[in-house]
Amino acid sequence: MLDSKHSRLDETSTPDVKALGAYNALSVLELVRVLGPISRADLARRTTFKSAALTGLVRYLIEEGLLIEAEEPREGVKAGRPARLLRINASSKNILGIDIEPGHLRLAVTDLGGAILNYRQTSVDRLREPEHIFSLIECLTREMGVKPGSIVGAGTSCAGLLDETNGILLSSTNLPKWKNVPVRQKLEEMFNAPVQLGRSIHHAAWAEHWFRDETETGRVLMITLRTGIGFSLIDNGVVYRGRDHYDGELGHTTIDIHGVQCECGRKGCLETFISPAWITRQIEQRLAKGKAKQLQHLLATGSEVDAEVIYRMARDGDPDCRGIVGDLVHYLGIGIGNLVNLLNPDRVVLCGAIEIINEDLLTALRKEIQSQTLPRSWQGLDVRLSRHAERSALLGAAMRSAQHYVNSVVQNHASA
Repeated sequence: MLDSKHSRLDETSTPDVKALGAYNALSVLELVRVLGPISRADLARRTTFKSAALTGLVRYLIEEGLLIEAEEPREGVKAGRPARLLRINASSKNILGIDIEPGHLRLAVTDLGGAILNYRQTSVDRLREPEHIFSLIECLTREMGVKPGSIVGAGTSCAGLLDETNGILLSSTNLPKWKNVPVRQKLEEMFNAPVQLGRSIHHAAWAEHWFRDETETGRVLMITLRTGIGFSLIDNGVVYRGRDHYDGELGHTTIDIHGVQCECGRKGCLETFISPAWITRQIEQRLAKGKAKQLQHLLATGSEVDAEVIYRMARDGDPDCRGIVGDLVHYLGIGIGNLVNLLNPDRVVLCGAIEIINEDLLTALRKEIQSQTLPRSWQGLDVRLSRHAERSALLGAAMRSAQHYVNSVVQNHASA
């Protein structure tokens, strides 16, 4: 239930957005987004707003083009006049989502509700300079029909340490040539639209919250398994962000103090047990023992083996790949189990490269997590894959930009 105490109106008031406040307008909009399409009567039952206040809020949101109301047939009701239902006016504006991941670049044009209208994905070399990626973004978005004025905002996900206030990627372990890159400035010049910049793990968590079911509340651990591994905590709709928005570096927690050196400079990080370099070493060790002959061609180019290739081959039944993924699941279960014991969440949701594993391997991961957690921490824990797989960070970035646009419309009017 949403609290209407901020409106301070009685039934005889003449409501407008200034009196009601931007907070209440955004609260109604969010409720319609999650529950819609919904009738005004049902909306009233879901809130504590008085009738005049709610009427004013709905009228304002319709006038601003953020809500629409139309007659729609009710499900299961064949007779009578169709109900007038409220829904988000998602198709009114377009948003651009950008996910700059080490190894991949993903782009999507979405509506305000998160429906993907156009999508591009391409492999990239994580060792290339930033200028190459920006040129690629410009080329691909031009192919997608994106031009100045066609979008109202762009949301961008990046891996690494960010100065979000100034829109700068300061550094990234997995993007070694990205140092003090003014990402926001370059993209705003490219698209002539506001750009929201954030860490991939936060945006993946935001997507999980944005596209949630009505009943999905509580604390969620979002685990992102991409070139690196990170996590984000969603606590009843609030995404935790550490000092300077830098947190969630699960891949750089220590698993073995005597382990191999990580790219971060430390030894025995979890990431060293699931990284492409680790997978390459596993293949080499198997080849040295006369095994894994089918994997020999993967090393012929002299480059590290992408984890996603191993996942796919494991899914297709290759015994050596299944063995490698089994070891990976073991170490991943240790890392996730530590978090579950520390934070006792309601759900663990995985996104990124791991979405292509089959249910047998997901079952193995659940068993591994259970073996690493205390009984009380495991009790009732739901472990599942993200609904949006490798697109989680991309969609989260787009929806953060959409939320920024909606907030600006409401707040600018409220302060006028």
